[in-house]
Amino acid sequence: MIFVSVGDASSHQKGVQPMRLTDLYVQHFKGFESLELHLNGKSTVLFGVNGAGKSTVLSAINYLLWPVINRLNNAQSTSFRSLNADVVHAGYKDMNLAAELNMNGKHFALQKNYIKAQPGKRPVSVTQKDYDSIVKEFVAAYLPEDEPHNMPVFVNYGTNRSVLDIPLRIRSRHEFSQLGALERASESNLDFRTFFEWFRNQEDLENEMKAESRNLDYKDASLTCVRTAVCAMLDGVSDLRVRRNPLRMTVQKNGLEIRVDNLSDGEKCTLALFGDLARRIAMANPKRENPLEGEGLVLIDEIELHMHPSWQRKILGTLRSTFPNIQFIITTHSPQVLSEADNSYNLFGLQQTADNVIVEPYKVYGWDSNGILHAVMDTPSRPTSVEQTFQAFNDALDNGRLHEARRILEALRQIVAPDDPELTACTIALDLEQR
Repeated sequence: MIFVSVGDASSHQKGVQPMRLTDLYVQHFKGFESLELHLNGKSTVLFGVNGAGKSTVLSAINYLLWPVINRLNNAQSTSFRSLNADVVHAGYKDMNLAAELNMNGKHFALQKNYIKAQPGKRPVSVTQKDYDSIVKEFVAAYLPEDEPHNMPVFVNYGTNRSVLDIPLRIRSRHEFSQLGALERASESNLDFRTFFEWFRNQEDLENEMKAESRNLDYKDASLTCVRTAVCAMLDGVSDLRVRRNPLRMTVQKNGLEIRVDNLSDGEKCTLALFGDLARRIAMANPKRENPLEGEGLVLIDEIELHMHPSWQRKILGTLRSTFPNIQFIITTHSPQVLSEADNSYNLFGLQQTADNVIVEPYKVYGWDSNGILHAVMDTPSRPTSVEQTFQAFNDALDNGRLHEARRILEALRQIVAPDDPELTACTIALDLEQR
């Protein structure tokens, strides 16, 4: 990966400017022959059928950013360490990844290339000779030695995110430094153990401060940040805390105290996702009055995992209001999620062709979910057989075959619920034709 400064935008802005990914270029990578995504620094939602390449886009970003994260915080994951022949598009001998990043008012070009091995030769990967310079720029802008500063975060939440257990007994001290906000940031598999360990540790510190200051109303800013984020998404949930006897993490849900490990999988995963992101932002922003206003780049694959449709309907708005300065790159299969992608989000549909992927921008904010399924996702809103039966009724009615229409309508009454809106409309239409 190469970072090259190609410009300076600081002349019209003051202070450290938000970090934003503005463009992504992919050539001969996995299922892509070529791809260009112009993000313009905005949060982005990607959708498409399985195999269209949504997760591949996130992988490309991870490959480009991993070496910098590794140099800042010794990234443990090896998934995105280096490219290999397995990720080169079929029929080609080389591949290229590139992106443009705005950081601290400057523009940087990121690039990573790979050439397959030729007979008698080793594969070629571009030397990473500019890593030191970009890390130096990052440290100078966000981690000066003279005083604490705020820094952007990066984290990748893959589809294998889950809450396997809730460890509250601290057997070995974890160092929760500012750069710890980048720990395991590019891993695809996150079990959120560190979030629960951090919360227990931070609450111990909060209780110590209460005792030392004799101020029972003292609130730790980072814990407040996490509690606010968690409660923003979980309906009827408040007061996330650790109880000591017996040791357990609890929340108030609809007026009752409930152990977190007794919540549903959807509730636990959502709590951990929002809590872990808020934790990382709080650690990275010790000087912000409201740490949730911290900036960064966050990748979330299949955002709707374990979520009821009502949560899918509100997730984009909640992310935007809770983390207003984070740039999200999100993938989804959910029409409810797509319907909430307003002008603050790019919305791109990915469609697989014989040897490449076509990217098209969409605007479907406020659309009905069935309309999105039919017109955008090319998916019938009903089982195909039922859809065909309704179509047969309409054809018979339009062509004056009322006896046939009555027979089909009677068959539909045996299939769908009596209060089905389309069934009601068909009944009214037939009555009008028979008058």
